[in-house]
Amino acid sequence: MDIKLSGITKEYWHEEGQVRVLDNLSLHVPSGSFVSIIGPSGCGKTTLLKLIGGFDGTTKPSRDIFMIFQDSNQLFPWRTLGSNLCYAIRKTHKGIGSARAEERAREVLSEVGLLAFYHYYPHQLSGGMKQRGALARALAVGCKVLLMDEPFTSLDRENKEIAYELLLKIWKEKKLTVLFVTHDLEEAKRLSGQILYFEDLNGKSPA
Repeated sequence: MDIKLSGITKEYWHEEGQVRVLDNLSLHVPSGSFVSIIGPSGCGKTTLLKLIGGFDGTTKPSRDIFMIFQDSNQLFPWRTLGSNLCYAIRKTHKGIGSARAEERAREVLSEVGLLAFYHYYPHQLSGGMKQRGALARALAVGCKVLLMDEPFTSLDRENKEIAYELLLKIWKEKKLTVLFVTHDLEEAKRLSGQILYFEDLNGKSPA
């Protein structure tokens, strides 16, 4: 699934007035591409992902597009890992039965190496496992575009390597389109085929 934007401008109100974070931005990410975006804080990287994902009211959310955030606490804490996936599956695929949802959840958790933790609650999982769980949830709903906002920042080097290998494996196998935000140039080079650099337009943006 392609990502296509044309002439996008986005502004926020700041304590010192109106601040423009995206200025007439046009972007085309071909289907199946892995593109990283780097740049200083406040240059609009996260704003762009939220816009594409339908989080800012500009566009409608789509089950084809899934966003994984920097915060590792993205799973419902009152549900087990398996229940988190089953809920997402049944929410996005109307009419699917509980048995099939559980079967699908187990299939995906097996793909990311977390099947043994099906009945664990999020607080029983490490940060790296929670991020893999968030990735599993994205796969479970059948997304075609994966938006990732510095998802591995809080992980140590060993867990980052595990996450890198898993993400690249899934990207290739599922032919996903990935837009990956990071501050780490080496991480961007390690993962993506193309790197975009965003500049801060004014140094005052909250995005």
